[in-house]
Amino acid sequence: MNRRPEQKKSFEARCRNYLFAGITAVIVTFVFAGEPVQAAEPKHGGTLSFGAEDEFAGFDVIKASGFAICDAVVLNTILEPLFDTDDKGNLIPALALSAEPLKDRKLWKITLRQGVTFHDGTPFNADAVVHHWSRMIDPANRFRGRSFFEPIQSVSKVNDFTVHFQLAHAWLPFPQILSETRGLSMFIPSPKAVAEGTQLRAPVGTGPFVFKQWISGDRLVVKKNPDYWQKDRPYLDEIVFKIMPDHQTRFVSLKSGQMDAIWMDRGTIIEQAQKDSNLVLHQGEGNGAEIFVLNTTIPPFDDPRVRRAIAHAWNQEACVTMSYKNAIPVAMHPLGEGIDCKEAGYPTYDPQKAKQLLNDYGKPVAIECLHSNTKRGSEQGELLQHFCKQIGVVVKPVGLSFGPVVKKVITKDYQISTWRMPSATDMGPILFGNFHSQSRGNVSGYSNPALDELLVAQRMETDAQKRSQMLCDIAGIINRDIPIIYRGGRRFHVIADPAVKGIPEIKNGVIQLTEAWLEK
Repeated sequence: MNRRPEQKKSFEARCRNYLFAGITAVIVTFVFAGEPVQAAEPKHGGTLSFGAEDEFAGFDVIKASGFAICDAVVLNTILEPLFDTDDKGNLIPALALSAEPLKDRKLWKITLRQGVTFHDGTPFNADAVVHHWSRMIDPANRFRGRSFFEPIQSVSKVNDFTVHFQLAHAWLPFPQILSETRGLSMFIPSPKAVAEGTQLRAPVGTGPFVFKQWISGDRLVVKKNPDYWQKDRPYLDEIVFKIMPDHQTRFVSLKSGQMDAIWMDRGTIIEQAQKDSNLVLHQGEGNGAEIFVLNTTIPPFDDPRVRRAIAHAWNQEACVTMSYKNAIPVAMHPLGEGIDCKEAGYPTYDPQKAKQLLNDYGKPVAIECLHSNTKRGSEQGELLQHFCKQIGVVVKPVGLSFGPVVKKVITKDYQISTWRMPSATDMGPILFGNFHSQSRGNVSGYSNPALDELLVAQRMETDAQKRSQMLCDIAGIINRDIPIIYRGGRRFHVIADPAVKGIPEIKNGVIQLTEAWLEK
């Protein structure tokens, strides 16, 4: 896909670079008047090594056990969605060429690109799109993400390269939903690989890279697709995604030249990278949030007084400073900077208020906190333990690997757990999926009829300004009832060797490597 290469740096670094660039431009103009400076031409060839944080969860939308950011980075090299978007949210053709609304925007005509073939030789056409979407919509498959795009009632074939999406009602974010890069749902897999049951571990798509190898706990490798529909792409011969849970090991491997780029969320290392002229920091803002999710279906969090007490005991600002070293922002709601909800009534750090609420509750509180068995996860469990101790609540942190944490949370076999609300092009579907009482994605078990009504209303609202206010109102109710507690907002970082070129702005946490090339 045609994505704009761009590097995101800190404000101070950009200012220094702009000053240097300005002085250099004057000198160049004086000495070489009339000769424009040429951007470096991309070079073909080479292998890029990327340090990922966790083991991958699989690439079959129904069977995958979870889906983290680094899974999405891999996904975007092998599979493709129908559309991409530019910086303003306008659709850019990918596997589809156009999206045309019909019948009061309840029916959408999608015209598909011709001449595209899946890596296994299966032709890309309307049958592949219908097969993928019908599989997710079919109630028999019990797809956990179904509620996120529930307004889509059916997808049908018009001809070999035209499909119709039938909606229950006009749905404002629908076009952007088709371009979402963060999850498996919007990427079209080979129907043959899905039918043969190999898509989970050996994904097949139409993308610029072909799956080559996955060694659990070690690496996943993709190689150049020689038959890619976008001619002269990709530039790289191969990408090796090395699984490296320890952040320090990842960073040392980058500095030693073993890795070309690494995923990073550790503030101390991000600070070092900003100061190191031999490294490039790519940074992207996002919505969503780092959270604690509370199981509201069992004691003690079935009582809102206890939930609010823990929220008042938790010091998010201290967490962002101590654990993240200010590498992420403080969050008062999950909508990001694009929608101004002010503070949306989020509880402030107030241990005295927390004690009053617990006194009113009248029972001792002891809880178990699940977290990942990474250093970051351990820090979060220990911080919660520390702050809760100040109000007389006993917290037992329990660290598990990613898979078991996910399994316990989605089966509601937990009390409180570290969790994440993903960044998305439009947060309406995310809020519905996470908080509507009938959604399978509602892992907190939270139920509020007034919120359910508002979540449905925002789906049906076609006025963008009114809908934004509805989303703020939803955030306010969530902040009042506390099914989640914010640990911080979302900001994403990848550190790379300067020889890695062609990296665009990080969008919704996903760094695109499809246009990357090596100047070596």
